[in-house]
Amino acid sequence: MRYGILSDIHANLEALTTILNYLESQHIDKYVCAGDLVGYGPNPNECLAYMKNLSPLWISAGNHDWAVCGLKELSWFNEYAQKSILWTRHELSQENMIFLSELPKTFRRSDIMLVHGSPRDPLDEYLLTMEQYRENIGSLKTPLTFIGHSHVPLMFSSKGMHEFHGPETAVIPRDEEHVILNAGSVGQPRDGDNRASCAVFDSDTREFKITRHAYDISATQQKMHKARLPAFLIERLTWGK
Repeated sequence: MRYGILSDIHANLEALTTILNYLESQHIDKYVCAGDLVGYGPNPNECLAYMKNLSPLWISAGNHDWAVCGLKELSWFNEYAQKSILWTRHELSQENMIFLSELPKTFRRSDIMLVHGSPRDPLDEYLLTMEQYRENIGSLKTPLTFIGHSHVPLMFSSKGMHEFHGPETAVIPRDEEHVILNAGSVGQPRDGDNRASCAVFDSDTREFKITRHAYDISATQQKMHKARLPAFLIERLTWGK
């Protein structure tokens, strides 16, 4: 089984279509999305249309997804995120608002769990250290967990933490019982590489392959300028931070 893993799209249509074009070429059996389809970017409805057409799709809610629907208080977010969330609320169709509100905080099938933040705090925890990983082990319900939220491609296991730098493949040992994988961000990378990030996981070979893809950043930025979204959010797409 080949899984196409993506997260933190953040309404960036140019990045999303680039990633989906790549995944389509990889003979994906299931698409897996760890939340934050909206927020920050200028094309929430368009990105949701693409995501809703993926089949089969496993998906969990992100903190921005729930905030846009009013299921999470805006006080949790910084001023830039708050402005983008309020703008997104105004733009989003009622149908898409309902779709986001129905996304689960935790999605589980067989030996795979899917959350946005961390197993113990599905919406809000940024899982970035081995100490956090060890504290989360008691909340792991499956051998393999996919997360997002930090916008940084990472792997956690009993052997330690690994940060992926550029395209890279890791092989997950079959005897590992508690593996957490983060495919990085499609729409707003924060690891110093401004290219969109995604991953393919092959359950037969146990290979987890991170790839990075250049997209038309300036086109996204121009739309954000037109929508009068915060300048910081526009500029950080160039920095990849």
